[in-house]
Amino acid sequence: MRTGSVSGAADVLNLSQSAASKALSQAEHSIGLRLFNRVAGRLISTREAERLFAQTSIMFAQAERIQRLARDLKRDPADQLRIGCLPSLGLGLIPEVLQDFRQRCPKVSIEVVTCNGDEMMERMLAQELDIGVCFRMSLKQGLECSALGRIKVVHLSADAAGTSPDSPVSLQSLDWSQYIGIGGGDPLAQEIEDACIQLHLERPDPGIETRTYYVAAALARQRLGFALVDELTASIVGTNVQTRMTAPEIAVEVVAIYTSKVQRSVAFDTLVHALEGKLQHL
Repeated sequence: MRTGSVSGAADVLNLSQSAASKALSQAEHSIGLRLFNRVAGRLISTREAERLFAQTSIMFAQAERIQRLARDLKRDPADQLRIGCLPSLGLGLIPEVLQDFRQRCPKVSIEVVTCNGDEMMERMLAQELDIGVCFRMSLKQGLECSALGRIKVVHLSADAAGTSPDSPVSLQSLDWSQYIGIGGGDPLAQEIEDACIQLHLERPDPGIETRTYYVAAALARQRLGFALVDELTASIVGTNVQTRMTAPEIAVEVVAIYTSKVQRSVAFDTLVHALEGKLQHL
């Protein structure tokens, strides 16, 4: 399925072409289905093969997770730290924090994985991550969290002529038809919605919706509307766009998530303290 030919599959599997061809024939005979049609020396997958491949891909992914976990268990847990984080925090927060962390724990092996909140929780429960760094959200059973600090939400717009960057943007004054929103039940978007409700404004209805803060900021830079994103994202992608605070002020809480049975190591606690320190000085 992946290589499109028996010879390609043979190379990937480190088999002879005849052995790979025989294995394919045996597989088709065993399940009683034709998986490929041979056309001009290439394999064209059948509908049956497509449906089977969708399921076996999941199975192989699970097998890779097991192999990765087995490799991790061979190491000393105190010598490694697997960190999950939101993409926005992976560019704006984690690199600076790890700079301090490495000075304190130079021998600890670090793995950083960026993912959305739902995937992060799944990986935590599968013991693929030791700690996750994200905005506060509803947790799945078996997970706990600790507050690390708060990040302010800022207004980004390329159409801010005649306005002072030091003057906050009133939520009541915004044309919400120009709002570039974050979808998917995002915690930051929920904070914005709650602020609007408290001001008796209509629920924000984005003219454009995306799932990442960086895309929202890039769209604002192209004069497609305004975005409300966290200040870390704004500090990185805020070129050619004006950044202003909101009135009233909106902030989203950053938390560390971990499994309820986690064994907190020195490296774990050192990272948490470094995160808290960085967020206090934003």
